[in-house]
Amino acid sequence: MANDTRRRLGELVVVKNTGRRLNSADVYHAMHVRMGRDLVALMLTDREVDEAMRRAKRNPEDMPVYRPRFIDRFRRKW
Repeated sequence: MANDTRRRLGELVVVKNTGRRLNSADVYHAMHVRMGRDLVALMLTDREVDEAMRRAKRNPEDMPVYRPRFIDRFRRKW
């Protein structure tokens, strides 16, 4: 499964920037998320991921509670 590019919804994956230009990031953090009824692709830089984690840490009262689904207990952990 080394060449398998399928990932679970919400799984953050590091991808190399193949069409790199001057001052662009070497790698991105890519994921697919559900926003309402739409499935959206996101690509974030290291700085954007760090800022999002800092924001979540600063505002824990605004973070929704994470509840794993029942089936997640049986999925293989990487």
